[in-house]
Amino acid sequence: FGPAAAGRLLGVLLFSLAATATGLGLARRATGDAAARDASSRAVADTLLEHAARGERARIARELHDVVAHHISLIAVQAETARLTTPGMPREGATRLLAIGDTARQALTEMRRLLGVLREDAGTETTRRPQPGLEQLNDLVDDARDTSAASTRLIVHGHVVPLDPGIELTAYRIVQEALTNARRHAPGAAVDVELHYTGDALYLRVRDNGPGPPDDGRTAGHGLVGMRERIAMAGGTLWAGDAPAGGFLVEAALPAAAG
Repeated sequence: FGPAAAGRLLGVLLFSLAATATGLGLARRATGDAAARDASSRAVADTLLEHAARGERARIARELHDVVAHHISLIAVQAETARLTTPGMPREGATRLLAIGDTARQALTEMRRLLGVLREDAGTETTRRPQPGLEQLNDLVDDARDTSAASTRLIVHGHVVPLDPGIELTAYRIVQEALTNARRHAPGAAVDVELHYTGDALYLRVRDNGPGPPDDGRTAGHGLVGMRERIAMAGGTLWAGDAPAGGFLVEAALPAAAG
């Protein structure tokens, strides 16, 4: 076993060690790259999940406001109307109706607090019943007229055609919230609800002849926040504020078809 053979053997060993080290380095690098990709994929999945959860909480907040708060507001209005307009009501009955109205208003306060928490958590239809649309506006206006004992009219311009269900639901909720605001901030005021159908858009106009919005947050509450969110998702526009001849005005424009 001569010096030349020993040299060749040493060279082979060194080459084998170098190849092994290179292979180990590549394996470690591949493992590191795979771990980084896995971590990135998990981060993307977590972000998408959180985004979906936030969107769901915002949707729940809108539905709580549009449905539950609307009916609680009706309870308060009906109790107050019955207490003030029923002749010869016994004192005990009036006291109970007053308590019903106070309880409903307290529930609305708690509901608004809950909505604030949900909206903050969201950074911004659970029911299986059919969602309302423009065909149900007559019933909505009739209910508003009955509960407020004030004039409430539905005025329609243009050729009435079925619209995208999402557009109709948005329009219905806008009118519903505008009527609720009118009852809350301008009780007894007359309200006109106008729909104007054109070839490519639906225009809404809800106006009351009350005293106009005081500095009570009417133009910045959760109701108008929900309106703006719905309108934005439908690709429309919304304006709310003082009416030119007095009172409060809500105007909205919606595309005839969902975007």
